[in-house]
Amino acid sequence: MNTLIHKILIVDDREENLYSLESMLAEEDRQILKASSGEEALRIAFREDISLILLDVQMPEMDGFEVAHMLKSTKRTRKTPIIFVTAISKEKKYMLQGLDEGAMDYLFKPLDTDITRAKVNTLLKFYSQQKELEDKNLELARLNEEKNYFMGVASHDLRNPLGNILTLASFIEQEACHILSDEHKSYLEIINASGRNMLDMLNNLLDVTKIESGSFDLQFQSVKIVDVIQHIIGENKLNADKKQIALEFSVADNMPSVPLDINLVYQVMNNLVSNAIKYSHSNTVVEIIAEIKEDEMIVSVIDQGQGIPENEQAGVFIPFTKTSVRSTAGEKSTGLGLTIVKKVIESHGGKIWLKSIVGTGSTFSFSLPLKRVEA
Repeated sequence: MNTLIHKILIVDDREENLYSLESMLAEEDRQILKASSGEEALRIAFREDISLILLDVQMPEMDGFEVAHMLKSTKRTRKTPIIFVTAISKEKKYMLQGLDEGAMDYLFKPLDTDITRAKVNTLLKFYSQQKELEDKNLELARLNEEKNYFMGVASHDLRNPLGNILTLASFIEQEACHILSDEHKSYLEIINASGRNMLDMLNNLLDVTKIESGSFDLQFQSVKIVDVIQHIIGENKLNADKKQIALEFSVADNMPSVPLDINLVYQVMNNLVSNAIKYSHSNTVVEIIAEIKEDEMIVSVIDQGQGIPENEQAGVFIPFTKTSVRSTAGEKSTGLGLTIVKKVIESHGGKIWLKSIVGTGSTFSFSLPLKRVEA
């Protein structure tokens, strides 16, 4: 394993101070770089990968505060730790100015060797940990891209043979149903139901992959939410009627049009309403409420269903996470619907949350800004 060589840049306009600091800090795992002016310090910092900068405050032409400001304003050096080295008295205003410019600590002349070494060691350890974390994040991002690519390819390639299976099953059902036994008809129903469930899962996987890979483009248009709600109620009425569940809605007066991707928000609403029906018992009510609060619209889907245990609520938006609550008529779930819902709402600049009491019901609410937000 390669040992990290720390490059420490010390900046001071007095040659004797540079050599004093160099001798104080020199160790095998360190390379000491020296600059006698702010301009020289910036040239070195922008060229080298610096682990720590010890920066004199009082220098001619460009003082330490100006140098620190330049360093923190530049992407390459904005995370590099800075210690100000100064002979200025410990007045609060000077210390605050330095901290405001991005310094992490102060050393006061004449320097105490033990304190100087201790502070440098601490900040070098901090830099190493920060570097290690950044490297791990880059690796995680790379692995996530590979995962998204695999999921996208696999889901796309699986949809074609699955579509053929469903098409052939439909053909048999239409053309040969009259010669099939009841047992074979039941097999055919299982094939169709399983195929549709798998197709739903593949479509959801593709949606999640597109969102996470950044190829999820929102097509904003001005939409009246009442139109979406009415469409959703019509879409889900048949399933609700089968379970004798009433669908009701109320929308605030003078509800303005909202900028949103109508297809995606329709998907969100359809998922929340169909879930409410799926997990509710017969002879109950599912209510949809839309209202304005300050600069956002709040939409809530309220059921009188089973409710979700408190210790399981935090996981409902995590992919493939299923709660102990079961659908009341054997309906299937992919475990991805609420994950997509959360990502769609957040891509619009909104939030989604859940309130649920076991035995009373659940309320899923989401917010959408009244003005378009660039995600």
